[in-house]
Amino acid sequence: MLDNLRQSVGLLYARWHFRTERDPEQPLTDFLRRSQSILVLLPDGYNEAVIAGNSLKNLKDLLQNVHLTIVTTGIHPTPLSSSRRVEVIRIDDGDVNKFSLPRRPALQRILARSYDVAVDLNLDFVLHAAYICKASRAPVRVGAMRQHGETFFNVQLNLDRRSSPQVAFEKFVQYLGMF
Repeated sequence: MLDNLRQSVGLLYARWHFRTERDPEQPLTDFLRRSQSILVLLPDGYNEAVIAGNSLKNLKDLLQNVHLTIVTTGIHPTPLSSSRRVEVIRIDDGDVNKFSLPRRPALQRILARSYDVAVDLNLDFVLHAAYICKASRAPVRVGAMRQHGETFFNVQLNLDRRSSPQVAFEKFVQYLGMF
């Protein structure tokens, strides 16, 4: 119960912090194809991170000349880390404060580069990942449609949550491939 209260306080802080930021209107056609640098936040769980990474590899033709920054919580190699244009940033429990927000040193490591697109592959709402997406100031921030998503993402994909994670991630990547 205390963790839920802390996360609620963290969410209130995040909303207050980003209260004045407004996204300009922009065409959403080909935003992935035109991007030069993409931030990808893999899901928190290792099994889901592997499934999501494998699904995202299906976009390798689109991502061929793009610099990818992968943010992961695991210590194991990610399926996307084999490419030369991939930077992997690992965050652990010490990089997230008790209010489920990323600490400043973790944010500084991630935001050392600017991004055209930020993609949060978490199917459930993970506050620190959503916060990182919004803090990246990427013109296009993509996440699954869920409660509180409108605060952090300007493109939300409606996924069938009753399906398996494999199917959900494949659908997520299929939707991304349309752009």
